[in-house]
Amino acid sequence: MKRLKSWRWVVFIVLLIAVVFGGWYFTTQMIRTEYPQAWSDWRAKLQDAVTDYRNANNGSLPIVGSGAVIVDGEEQYIIDICALVELNLIPSTPASCASLPGAADDNCDGGECYCYEEHHYLWTIDPEGSVHSACIGQQCDKSDADGYQGVWP
Repeated sequence: MKRLKSWRWVVFIVLLIAVVFGGWYFTTQMIRTEYPQAWSDWRAKLQDAVTDYRNANNGSLPIVGSGAVIVDGEEQYIIDICALVELNLIPSTPASCASLPGAADDNCDGGECYCYEEHHYLWTIDPEGSVHSACIGQQCDKSDADGYQGVWP
């Protein structure tokens, strides 16, 4: 009888380890697919908003300041997220928008919206109106490169 009870503990411990490991594994898998999807969803929303803005404003682009930034070796412009929010072209400021010190160097410097110091993306557009992003910070897979960079927001 005593021997049978010791097997119950072994089975219990094995099941407990399986549940803990399984939960960890599936959570990390979900995060790996959820974050790139969030980046992609916001890129699509921003692209639609930039296109709508351009169509309504005689081809002009919603940009902050007048200077260009270099992303992936290409000249691009910082998107004025505040203008897109104020015109109801997007529902809110993307949670990914990074706040950078200084004037006219992040997505929220064009108006009355808020970017976040701890977040990582600067959303840009090229002269043709295509939306890109640059990841900012040490957590990024590759800084100053377009696309999801392994960190969100």
